[in-house]
Amino acid sequence: MEDEFETQISFDLICPECGVGNPRGAKNCLVCDKNLENTIDFMEDDFFDLEITAECLMEYRKNFWGTRRTGKVNKYRWDKMENVEFGRTVNRFKFIYEGKKVVLPLREENMDAMKKLYKEFI
Repeated sequence: MEDEFETQISFDLICPECGVGNPRGAKNCLVCDKNLENTIDFMEDDFFDLEITAECLMEYRKNFWGTRRTGKVNKYRWDKMENVEFGRTVNRFKFIYEGKKVVLPLREENMDAMKKLYKEFI
């Protein structure tokens, strides 16, 4: 009986649509049925949420208090990002996209994850 409780499932693949945790490798969200096959990572931050796919970075903007999404979504293709920088001492992910400078302030743990993931795509 103890053996059946030793196997633990991690629900760390967060659905970018509804925010529910799903097991790694899930094809669809357990709650809203969003296709998760293209989602590599999902990061919650203070002013936005970020969905990482092999093709792009999607930014879901939040309201001023960071309590809910505003509905505004910015999609940045990895192959169109130019002059990518990781700023310090203030954590900023900076790049030029379609001629405009984009600056995303990130929590330290998200900055570390972004650096690692960015190396995989470029």
